[in-house]
Amino acid sequence: MRKLPSLNALRAFEATARRASVTQAATELGVSHSAVSQQIKSLEEYFGQALFLRRGRRVEPTEGARLLLEELKMAFDRMATACDQFNSRNGSTTITVNATPSFAMRWLIPKSSQFQIQNPSVKVVVETSTSDGIDHLNRSYDFIFRRVPMERLDCKCQKIVEDHSTALMSPSLEVDCRDPGTFRHQTLLHLKSRPDAWRKWFEVSGIPLEETPPGPYYEHFFLSLQAAISGLGIAIGPLCLVRDDMAGGRLVAPFADRTVAGPGFHTLYPAIAMRSRHHRAFLEALVEAGRADDAKPAL
Repeated sequence: MRKLPSLNALRAFEATARRASVTQAATELGVSHSAVSQQIKSLEEYFGQALFLRRGRRVEPTEGARLLLEELKMAFDRMATACDQFNSRNGSTTITVNATPSFAMRWLIPKSSQFQIQNPSVKVVVETSTSDGIDHLNRSYDFIFRRVPMERLDCKCQKIVEDHSTALMSPSLEVDCRDPGTFRHQTLLHLKSRPDAWRKWFEVSGIPLEETPPGPYYEHFFLSLQAAISGLGIAIGPLCLVRDDMAGGRLVAPFADRTVAGPGFHTLYPAIAMRSRHHRAFLEALVEAGRADDAKPAL
């Protein structure tokens, strides 16, 4: 019979040593900070020696613990490979996702495509909902994406990408773009779900308005965006959802430095979902994509 310490304790040690942070390890494992600390303490008692050196908020494995870390990495990799091989022979993992149509079309699906290519045994099923609310959802999902923070029992909420909205228009539209005040006299395209977006944009541009400017209203952001691309007016929306259109010359943001900051696009997921390596990898891929997106300057 093999004599081993707790597998959970070894996972806590490996995650903490790899990330040099108890907090980040707790997030990865989907448990509390104190739970990881307790697991590490139990492992130190098992070995009869300290495993980490404290450097302020960060931790570093001791010289001996680094050797243990390398062996554990290889062991966990071998276990992951064995599970993948078993999975490929006996079925695949399914990740269920719910998002609003615009976010699904213009960010989620493009940003998750590389993950799906690299993980062919994982099936990502994306369903859409027209409401930012989640109480009406009649089934459970592994990940829910919304433009607002969410709360649900036994779930965690995490921001994926920032939400900075600005004026967007076709480069073929003949509009004086030297002064944002001239936009008051143009056809402005509105969203029914964000009826005060234009008024807020004029405010951050130093042009307070008593009421929202006139213009047609659209049910979805992608509809107002298509209208803007077609030269029917000026839309307003998040930069993170239009970067491909801007890079392709279909849209321009003439006042990209004047943005209305929103709460950000978030995901809600059950804490237990992080026990799945594929679910963790899916989340990490999107977090990294969001971080890269946030670092990009407006074109």
